[in-house]
Amino acid sequence: MKFWKNLAGLCAGIVMLGLASTPLRAESLLEAVNGSPALIGESFAIGQRVFKANCAGCHEGSTSRAPQPAVLRNMRPETIYRALTEGVMKPMAASLSEGERIAVSEYLAMRKFANADAKVSPKACDARHSGFDRKAVPTYTGWGFDPANSHAVSAKAAGLTRADLGKLKLKWAYGFAGSNRIRSQPSLAGGAVFIGSHNGEVLALDRATGCERWRYQARAEVRTGVVIEPWQSGDGKADPLAFFGDLAGNVYAVRAFTGEQVWKLRADSHNAALITATPALHDGTLFVTVSSLEESSSADPAYQCCTFRGSVLALDARTGKEKWRTWMVGEPQRRMSESGRVEYGPSGVALWNTPAIDARRGLIYFATGDNYTQPATDLSDAIIALDMATGQIKWAHQAIKGDAWNVGCYVGGDNCPDDAGPDYDFGAGVILVRNADGRDLVLAGQKAGIAYAFDADSGEPVWQRRVGRGGLAGGILFGMAAQNGKLFAPVSDFGEIADKTHAAMPGMNAIDIATGALLWTAPMANTCKPELKNCYPGISAAITATPDFVIAGSDDGRLRAYAPESGKVVLDMDLLRSFETVNDVAASGGSMSGGASPIVDSGQIIVASGYGHAMKMPGNVLLVFEKQ
Repeated sequence: MKFWKNLAGLCAGIVMLGLASTPLRAESLLEAVNGSPALIGESFAIGQRVFKANCAGCHEGSTSRAPQPAVLRNMRPETIYRALTEGVMKPMAASLSEGERIAVSEYLAMRKFANADAKVSPKACDARHSGFDRKAVPTYTGWGFDPANSHAVSAKAAGLTRADLGKLKLKWAYGFAGSNRIRSQPSLAGGAVFIGSHNGEVLALDRATGCERWRYQARAEVRTGVVIEPWQSGDGKADPLAFFGDLAGNVYAVRAFTGEQVWKLRADSHNAALITATPALHDGTLFVTVSSLEESSSADPAYQCCTFRGSVLALDARTGKEKWRTWMVGEPQRRMSESGRVEYGPSGVALWNTPAIDARRGLIYFATGDNYTQPATDLSDAIIALDMATGQIKWAHQAIKGDAWNVGCYVGGDNCPDDAGPDYDFGAGVILVRNADGRDLVLAGQKAGIAYAFDADSGEPVWQRRVGRGGLAGGILFGMAAQNGKLFAPVSDFGEIADKTHAAMPGMNAIDIATGALLWTAPMANTCKPELKNCYPGISAAITATPDFVIAGSDDGRLRAYAPESGKVVLDMDLLRSFETVNDVAASGGSMSGGASPIVDSGQIIVASGYGHAMKMPGNVLLVFEKQ
């Protein structure tokens, strides 16, 4: 079996965050994703053999509903094992020995079964800390903190000034067992911190102590935040739901006060579909954007690429019933390439970000990714406004035309489209703002290193501003923030690219929302120690703005805050160390990337640290800092 056949799906870490302009060596690519053959030892060879003989026929196809290896990589080996021994895969695995079931489970998850840390008994809350405070309604409405996705909080809500940053002390730390990354943004409600994890657990932790009020086991890694349904303060009968999605494409609703499942559905029947963006909740409707890992399966030259179609769907929040769905791509058509290879197109246009809500116009706004195959379509790399009642497209503006790309291009494979594009997805959530003259704008940040403003009524471009060099892993990746007439745009610019027109510009930037003028830029020097592997300057994670400071976790494992008027660094905290945790799990900080921004609320800063993915530094800790 060819190496790329074995590797199908392992390239998930470079679907949206490409790592260089030239193909990686095989061992480097393995290192860039969720583990390596060495990590699981002899299970790799046994599991590989079992998978090839019994599973690959369905799981490596582009039309089967069986999850692709790229999706299975995001599941725990225990979850896969249960499917083989008790679930839907039991008949297919009946001829396998116990050792073969374990080996193929570990091979597909590229992780050993739970280590000693995972066997530590959870620190359950005592009676004093186990109850939910019904007076403490959700602090924020969702991922963007408000319906407009501003990622900004008021001075009153923050409870911290610039002078307080030097007085922060660690209140408690929680370690995630069996994990090397945390990509779920913490949510606050009822006196609890809600968060998802790499191992698929969703937790409600007591905010005062970090003890566990409840935990829920999803099928796969939970990268989204947890959206808490609002209720009236003090309502003794309130029974709010909590919503989230996983990297197997499932959307869940559980009871926020107990963790009991209310409903669960698969958002898309495609076998590579996943949920990476936090759903948006408005007036009883849950808006879910659907992404995919099929782009990585194209690294396998035998894979018939590609059939995924990005979509956004509206669900009844209480029942999970679908109200409407809008596809970003039409039905892909089967065809023969010039070389005689079967291929499909058009495809792709994955949705990586949370919609912004415009209740006054009855619209939701979001941005899209690239196509996977030709022909490239009009809704790729675009900003889109949908009618929230019907799903009808109100307007769309494409920032870059003709962007068709997949990981076959990255590894020099046959699946790379002719005239391949630059892979300039929009990963960051868009922001709805009103400028000084009363005009509503939709702001967007792209991997091209460019920030844009569009008229909220028409979608017409208003301005654009380059703040980064851009690239597969460059530019603006996971989130910006807007407050007091300024747009704060973080830049990663990690990795080399073929186009040397612009120099790498990692750091933080402030843009005048009214004009698009660059107000200041705060370049980030490379302070990584030589012995630190996978340490780079740059900010790829979402950020949070307050009137007194803008705070961001960085790829180099440091938590920094910037003065909003000048870009001066007013906090620089190194999180690359081990922490003593309340649940006795060994934990340390690492790179901070993805859609999880630091949470600033009531005198506390709550930050998840660790991103063992896409050649970033691993970590597995949730930290709560408090003003002393």
